[in-house]
Amino acid sequence: MLSIKHSVAVLIRRGDEILSTRRPDNDDELPGIWGLPAGTARGEETTAEVISRIGHDKLGVKLTPLRRLALGAQNREKYRLEMELWEVSMEGQLRHPNWQWGSLELLKPGKEAGSLCCELAINSKSRAS
Repeated sequence: MLSIKHSVAVLIRRGDEILSTRRPDNDDELPGIWGLPAGTARGEETTAEVISRIGHDKLGVKLTPLRRLALGAQNREKYRLEMELWEVSMEGQLRHPNWQWGSLELLKPGKEAGSLCCELAINSKSRAS
């Protein structure tokens, strides 16, 4: 039986654009892929706590949860990934080493490579249209 990893991805909007971050080239699953900022729950961490940690630790900003957009799951080689996609607001200046604003099109290569956060974001947009 696969262990379960609970993760949260955040969708940050600026008008019609979203914030995308690039995974490091040494990432063990999706190296160099552009996707959404995300984090995995540690212990009994709540979704709000994971979102706060993504903001503070990964981006150097304050994130405020607005609404859950989607849920999804995906079996990986060593675990089952269960992910929530949340729309959040952002306060502060980004300190991530590799980020850009752009359309959801930025996430298509990530979706094709198997990124669940990219898939959830693209699918939630098509449902909202």
